[in-house]
This record gives sequence, C-alpha cells and structure tokens, in this order.
Amino acid sequence: MTTHLADILIYTLLGVAVLYPFFFWFTPRQKIDSGFYNFNLGLSGMLGGMALVLSWATGMDQMHIYGIAGWLGLLLLVTYLYWNNEKISLFVISFVSCLGCFVFILFAKSMFTDSNLYSVIFTGCVSQAILAGVIFAMILGHWYLNVVQLPIILLRRTSNALAILLIIRLIWNLVQLQSFSVVDQYGRMLSIFQYIATLEGFFLGVSVFFGLLVPLILHFFIWQTLKLHATQSATGLLYISVLAIMVGDLCYKYVLFQNGLLL
Repeated sequence: MTTHLADILIYTLLGVAVLYPFFFWFTPRQKIDSGFYNFNLGLSGMLGGMALVLSWATGMDQMHIYGIAGWLGLLLLVTYLYWNNEKISLFVISFVSCLGCFVFILFAKSMFTDSNLYSVIFTGCVSQAILAGVIFAMILGHWYLNVVQLPIILLRRTSNALAILLIIRLIWNLVQLQSFSVVDQYGRMLSIFQYIATLEGFFLGVSVFFGLLVPLILHFFIWQTLKLHATQSATGLLYISVLAIMVGDLCYKYVLFQNGLLL
C-alpha cells in the first residue's frame, strides 16, 4: 500500500475537495447560518490545498499541478467573496466544483490508463462523493447541537442522498465482481472467492464490509432516529459511519491502485 500512498492521498483529497461543495444543495443558505458555509468552504479549500502541496512535492505532471492550482484559486476566491455573505449562489459554487471535477478526472485518467474511461469517471465520482457526503452529513448533524430550530429536513435529505450513493455503489460492485478475475504472482487465474482468501483479497473483503455493508446498516438506523427527530443519536451514528467509510475507502483504494479493480 505504501507504494501508492502518495497517489492514494492525492486522489482522495482532490476527489473529496471538488465534490464536497455539491452537497450545499441540500442546505440552502436561507435555511442555515453563514458560519456553516464558511466552515465547509474552508474545509474544501484546505483539502484541496493539501492535494496541491502533495502533488507538487511528489513531482506530479505540471499540467495536473496547474489544474489543481487554478481550481483551488477559484474556490478560495469564491470563499472570500461569500464570507459572511447573505447572498450565496449555489450555481457559482457548483460551477467551480465542476471545473474541479474535470481536473480530478484528468488526474484519475492518468493513474489508470489501461481502464475504461467511463468506468474510471463513474467509480471515482461515486466513491469520493460517498466519502465527501458522509463527512458533510456528520458536520451538518453536529450543527444541530449549536443552532436551535434548524430544520431536520436538511439532515434527512443529506442522509438520504448518501444512502442512495451507497446503494449505487453496492449495485456497481455486484456487477463488477460477477466478471472478476485476477492473475496472481504464479500466473494462476483466481475467481473472486479464491482472491478473497489471499492476503491482497483480504483488503477487498474489508473494503466491501466497512465501505458498504456497515454504512448501509448504520444508515437504516440513522433514518429511523431522524424519524424520531433524534438528531444527536443520528449524529453519533454518522460519526461511526465516517470511520467505517474511511477504513473501507482506504482498502478500496489499495485494490484499485494495486490491481486496477474499479469498485
């Protein structure tokens, strides 16, 4: 895993940073205070800045570095202009994020040149949207502890969107694993069940368990607690979901960079 550590970190940080602001659509500015936007735009910028520093430190292709820097500059400019502003355009924020997605796709394409481009785009966007979404939902849930009378519909919509993303990834995984085969170091063709029994296959099992099954079960209970307006309980479950998805995502990335398996 350490062989691809820098690539995994840049891929994750950049993907989360560019997709994160799309979740603002579930929290319109008129229904939440400006501090929420300030914090989350700043968080996205910080993650993007870390991706930029790592890409420069590891000697990435100059085109990707300039692309990340250009997107990050626009994001920081929007953050500055909208700081404590009552009039915030989600279309402007989303436009900047779309430019960031283009940069992220170019980076992902350069990492997986032998894979189908559409599969690379789909897998990258869905996987990073899940990670960005669970972090966004957790922070939003924590906001209910500080802001009185915050509409619960905001957290419910965000959680539902996250659950939909998890279901999409589950279906995609089932489709991909049906035709799964990998050649081991001895030249043997392994099926999915044979592969999971190996050391590398262990990471695949961990990724599916913690990255999909555990979060889906947790989100059933999150949905139930939100029906009771128990936002503190739902936030606690979201904290656990963040940890589970992070562990699963790390293992997913290992399988992706090691074997090119797009899940």
